[in-house]
Amino acid sequence: VGAIARGATVSLMSRRMLKEKLFDAEPGWLGPKYLKGFEAESDWEKRRQMILSARDGGSMTPAMLTQLRRANHSGLLHFHEMCQVASARWQETYWQIICEDGMELTCDRIWLATGTRFDVHVEPLLAEVMGKYSSPIVGGLPVLDKHLRWLGCELFVMGGLSALRVGPTARNLSGARMASDRIVPALTKSTIALSIAG
Repeated sequence: VGAIARGATVSLMSRRMLKEKLFDAEPGWLGPKYLKGFEAESDWEKRRQMILSARDGGSMTPAMLTQLRRANHSGLLHFHEMCQVASARWQETYWQIICEDGMELTCDRIWLATGTRFDVHVEPLLAEVMGKYSSPIVGGLPVLDKHLRWLGCELFVMGGLSALRVGPTARNLSGARMASDRIVPALTKSTIALSIAG
């Protein structure tokens, strides 16, 4: 929408059909409705599956999707859903994009490329920590103590990598608040000793 407002014609590519949702995960994940069962689950792999199921990939708010549909109808935006990008190559003056289904597009700029896999194994800053402090990793996510500390050291983790403790909303603002509620007591109370996950 920002690019269109600046005079661009935009091609919006997504690996699957665009989904319209008000929240990344159901509002029940913001409080005890779903979190109680999540926190009671002791199997880390089952927790990971609960996270994946609750988030169910990316989405857009109804208001944003309405704006995009209007831009599409006016010819300023072209949707390319179910399009997995196989390659993007700079050809001296333009980008050539080839999708797995054989579709080819050219563009002047790639404004935004999204899609993140949370995996501690590909985080360079955590390589030394993982080498020195062994902690179980489940589907790329570290098992942290209840205060979101990496096991064996004083490194606190927030965001998507804290999801096994915080839940499916770990990477958004409500997750940041929940993570802060866990971390602050460990930073302010000297009686909370370094602990093992439990």
